[in-house]
Amino acid sequence: MDQPVVRLDRMQPGVAVITLDRPEVRNAVNWQSWRELGAALGEVSADPDCRALVLTGTGGAFCAGGDVKSSPAHGHGLGAPVARLTLGHQVLRDLIRVPMPVLAAVEGPAVGVGWSLALACDLVVAADDAVFGAPFVLRGLVPDGGAGWFLTRLIGRHRAARLLLTGERVPARAAADAGLVTQLASPGEALPEALELAATLARGAPEALRLTKGLVRAAEDLPLDRYLEMEWLSATLDSTGPDPVEGRAAFVEKREPDFSRLRELPPR
Repeated sequence: MDQPVVRLDRMQPGVAVITLDRPEVRNAVNWQSWRELGAALGEVSADPDCRALVLTGTGGAFCAGGDVKSSPAHGHGLGAPVARLTLGHQVLRDLIRVPMPVLAAVEGPAVGVGWSLALACDLVVAADDAVFGAPFVLRGLVPDGGAGWFLTRLIGRHRAARLLLTGERVPARAAADAGLVTQLASPGEALPEALELAATLARGAPEALRLTKGLVRAAEDLPLDRYLEMEWLSATLDSTGPDPVEGRAAFVEKREPDFSRLRELPPR
């Protein structure tokens, strides 16, 4: 049996950590990686006690992209040559749909589909010597893993075109200046800082965080009128739950809210 190449750990209350674990190839993803990552995301999404997720890599690298030494083909028919991409697309969709906030903790390279994985997360904490890149054209390939979609929406068509057409690598500080990195960390400290931020989020109001994540995602695609309808619906749903009860009580009592007590709160 193959050794696992993706680890799922719960390192502190409310926070799950998924680690890509193929350090000998800088965590490049193969068939096994995608299957195990998809399974881990499904487990986390179904866990009611998980309130934040951190995605990272081991061995001083986040992910060097697709494993070029293993075949992406499988089966027969028109899609057979890119069957691994089809699987990767489903896992990327699963990553985007994880209900709780997802943080990428990036050390070293986040290249190709590895960058796509980071871009699919809600927040990106990167070591200041990390590097990002989408060098698909340099290998005679077209961008995959949604790289063109993410980059165009985040930094605009012209800047995305430059990165995708030239394969230019982007240092972490430049990525932060462009809005592609949320927080910079010292080398080796991306995971500890991401865990600290995740712990802060895990202590927050779970339903409010979930609904807010949905609103942020929706803002990329919805016109304002449709977005405001979704905002109204989200506010209505939130008002029926326990989050605002504890939030208001904490404000009135001049204390920090304790959302871990939500299940103990009496009905309004």
